[in-house]
Amino acid sequence: MMAVDQITVRLITAADLAALHAREAHPDAHLAQRHLDRQQAGGYFYALAESQGVILGMSALDCDPSGSLCPELKSLWVYPESRRQGAARALTTFLEGQARELGFVEVFLRVDPDNAAAIPMYIGLDYTPTGDHIATDYQWVDATGSANTRTQTDAVYRKSLLLTR
Repeated sequence: MMAVDQITVRLITAADLAALHAREAHPDAHLAQRHLDRQQAGGYFYALAESQGVILGMSALDCDPSGSLCPELKSLWVYPESRRQGAARALTTFLEGQARELGFVEVFLRVDPDNAAAIPMYIGLDYTPTGDHIATDYQWVDATGSANTRTQTDAVYRKSLLLTR
């Protein structure tokens, strides 16, 4: 567990599922449950940031060596009403610490090159573009319960864990 300016970051537990599920954009996808299942299988860390008992956001670190990027920061999401309060920095700092403890010296992430809000945030968190791109298949369940897939070309960013601020 880590606290930064009244923001606490910790790995999710089964006790968090109801609160996370209540805020999911696509409840039929059961995303929080899927993240927890992966975390329990090992090599995957799903963390949430909270302040005074209110969940601000969440993110995951995937350390599966069979993936195209390892370790990879995934699914960084801060609820709109909680943005610009330090939750993204607290989440990434916590997950980068997990990666460091496992002996990794860098962390990667992928982002849509057209995501004008996320890119400056990632740069502000000391991630830099590698110049590489990866085609990513995104799957989701829409409001009608239908499964959907789309392919997107994402830019790859990296952060060295050898440098400290």
